[in-house]
Amino acid sequence: MSLSWRMRVLGFSALAVFSSACGVSDDEVVKLKEGESFADAPYCGSFGCEDPYQLCAEVFLEFGRSPAICVSDNICERLECANPNRRCAVFDGFPGQVKCID
Repeated sequence: MSLSWRMRVLGFSALAVFSSACGVSDDEVVKLKEGESFADAPYCGSFGCEDPYQLCAEVFLEFGRSPAICVSDNICERLECANPNRRCAVFDGFPGQVKCID
């Protein structure tokens, strides 16, 4: 029984690594608008963001996902989609996701 449990843990760990290492689809890419930056966005701590009005999220950039950073819920006002036929959306979770959708 112990071996079975170890195999499940090993399998789940491998699956978690592979799923988090996946790149970003071209349709999901967001870009910063002219003059904007993430300079005011601190990294998330183990328990999330210190500011209760911010959420911890990964931003889907053209080179991959950003590290989890603290962003406000209106982050999409500072971003634009690489594909103009899509719109920016924030998905809740820990960490959340900021990406473009249909």
